[in-house]
Order: sequence, then C-alpha cells, then structure tokens
Amino acid sequence: MTYTSLVRALARAVSGMSAESTKTGRKRRRKSLPRVLNSLFISAALASTSAWADYPDQPVKVVVPFAAGGATDIIARVITPRLSKSIGSQFVVLNTPGAGGMLGAASVAKTDPDGYTLLVYHLAMVTAHHMQGKKFDPINDFTPISLLAESTNVVGVTPELPVESMTELVELARKRPGELNFGSSGIGGADHLGGELIKWSTGIDVTHVPYKGGGPAAAAVAGGEVQFTTGAVSQSIGLINAGRIRPLMVMQSERSPALPNTPSAPEAGFPKLIHKTWFGIWGPAKMPADRVAKINGALKEILSTPEVVDEMRKIGIEAKWSSASDFRNLTDRQYRTWNAVLSSKQVR
Repeated sequence: MTYTSLVRALARAVSGMSAESTKTGRKRRRKSLPRVLNSLFISAALASTSAWADYPDQPVKVVVPFAAGGATDIIARVITPRLSKSIGSQFVVLNTPGAGGMLGAASVAKTDPDGYTLLVYHLAMVTAHHMQGKKFDPINDFTPISLLAESTNVVGVTPELPVESMTELVELARKRPGELNFGSSGIGGADHLGGELIKWSTGIDVTHVPYKGGGPAAAAVAGGEVQFTTGAVSQSIGLINAGRIRPLMVMQSERSPALPNTPSAPEAGFPKLIHKTWFGIWGPAKMPADRVAKINGALKEILSTPEVVDEMRKIGIEAKWSSASDFRNLTDRQYRTWNAVLSSKQVR
C-alpha cells in the first residue's frame, strides 16, 4: 500500500467512524476510532520506511554541466556505471552545458531534493558566480555528497605555435601582446583560472576564449582556433598522445605519471604556477541524510578499487573520496579562498 492510498484509507475510516457514531453512540466511536487510526498510522510509517529503504527505485540523473569529453564528464562516466551496479538502479549522465557549468548546476539547485537528480561539478562551483552573476548559492543551494577526484592541469599549445617550452610561450606572448588566446571550459572554470594565474604571475596579455566544456576547448587548441589551454590532463591526453597538442608544463610541483616526459612547474622555471582541479558530487539542498549516506558509502568503495584508481591515474586524475561533512568543509574553505582572490582581481 502506498502512502497516498493509506491517507485515502484514513480519510475513509474517519468518515466511517463519524457515520458509525450516529448509529451506535459516542462510546463505541471512542473505542474504535483510536484503534483504527493507530493501525493506519503504523501501516503508513512502515510503508514510508520501506519506500525510503528502496531508494533509488527509479533512474537517477547525474547532471554534468559541460559538453562531453571534458574531465568532469570523464569522471562522471567512470563512476556512474559502478554506482548503478553497486546500488542497483541506473545512474544516467545528462550533459547540460552552458555558462561555465552554471546553467546545469542551477537546474539541479531547483529540483526536488529527493536524490534522483545529482550534480558532478568542479572548482567552478565556488568561482563561476564571480564572473557571471549569482545564478545559485554554492553553499546553501546544494547538499555536498563527496569529493570525487583531483586532476593535474597541463599547459598545452597548438603544434603550429613556435614554442617548445613554457619560457618560450611567455616570451612569445610578451612580444605579441593581446594576440594569443587561451581556451577554457567556460568563465570561472578551473582552466580559465589557470590561464588567469599565468597572466597574474608573468604579466603577459592574453585573451580568454570560453567554450562549453573542456573537451571542446582542447579540440579548439588542436585545431588552432586558440593557441593554448590549461585544462585537466584527462581532457587533453588523447590529443597530446596523437601529437595534436604539445604539452609544455604540468601545473603541479612534481611530474604527472600520465605525462612523465612533461616538466613540472618548478622544473619549467615557474614554481608559483601550481594549480589543480578538484571535482565533487552534490544533490539539491535538503537532500535526505539517508540518501546522501547511501551514495557516499557506495562511492567510498568505488573510488578505492584498484581498477578505478588505475583508470583515473592513467589520464592524470587522482580518485579522492571524502565524507559528506568533510566535503562541505572543503567547499566552504574553497569558497572563502577564491572569493578573496577573485574579488581583488580583474577577471574576464
């Protein structure tokens, strides 16, 4: 019996009791009505508890707010089939690109917090609103579920550009101010911030060109539409291996196992250009704790399996699990950090 049918039965019972009371008097009504009501409320509670335990009993949409092919999309497609197998219901990726991920994220913020619509997003959750206006509140409009991964970012250039190192790229940009462009997954995205970090650190004048995801941005570099990108290794590695993007530097303190021949930031002579991307999964605000815990528990197991760790590491991604409370704390810290940085910088 569903909750709705129980409510209807309760209404009928109350009506019946009223009719009965006119025939047999108040004494019988007083004895019968509490017993019937108690029975129905117990049944309703049991039905509700059973339905809660059966979550999810229909497909779960996992919104990726970018076009296919970027790091966020890749991570979502690694975890969703494994969530489906672990939990026993389909988890389906839905690409909803636009506005640096803000359109897809805003759509999740507006859905019912029943656990059937989730969001896989990255650092832009706490940065994009600085450049595009506040379409949602990154702290109060979502329920953090878990950290998923951290990714190495790589400075990669179109092969036609006559540079072989990070130093040569900076020198060329200084000789040609305003002529070089860098592509990103969208305004406020991690690769946008990576390009801005290079501008702030070196003083070069380059122009940002946003795309609808990291995959399209990498393709634009390979095709010569823009001269470089600072996106996640995972969204560029196929093009790098095919010789269509030339990697100059990974934006971390050590070399990446995915690109062992590419120098780290200190090795390239730019020790301050350290920039990694983190990724996570959220539900709408007020998502029930039991449902958060169920998904978080499944992810803890998935993200620790050697198969997933190795699959991600090969493309420059480190699988990372966290408790829901730790992920909330991370989001809060990152929000405060980037709020201070971006409020003092001219970013476009």
